[in-house]
Amino acid sequence: MLALALVWPAVALAQENAALSGNWVLDEAKSEVSRGRAGGPGPTQMIVKLAAAEVTVISDTGVNRNREPTVYKLNAPEHEVPGPLSWTSLAKAAWDKGKLVVHVARVIEGPTGPVRIEMKDVYSVQGDVLTVERTQGPQTWTSVFNRR
Repeated sequence: MLALALVWPAVALAQENAALSGNWVLDEAKSEVSRGRAGGPGPTQMIVKLAAAEVTVISDTGVNRNREPTVYKLNAPEHEVPGPLSWTSLAKAAWDKGKLVVHVARVIEGPTGPVRIEMKDVYSVQGDVLTVERTQGPQTWTSVFNRR
């Protein structure tokens, strides 16, 4: 019984929103797709995998649109994740009412030292539609994905 009590919270965290798990394809007609934001264009395809302590997002955001895995450690300190160009990218992720909230920082070298660019991604699922809302400074834009 004690073992079940110790394991149950981890299982519950992994299942916070099990619907997020799966293969997703960008619906360009319903998305705000743009270049020039920190990190360049977003993914057109994603595979999302859930585990008790992390969420893995495999997306086509690598060099030449190659698939690249990003592991977000849940409720952990800020940690390094793959990023665009040679920028250092850091992330901190947690579930919030069934939504995955990921805070991302891109750190680039500026003429007077490091410059930190902050973003927040909120992943939410309704049926077979995944919405990723990115906020960077005063701007917010949305990418909509359909389950494949």
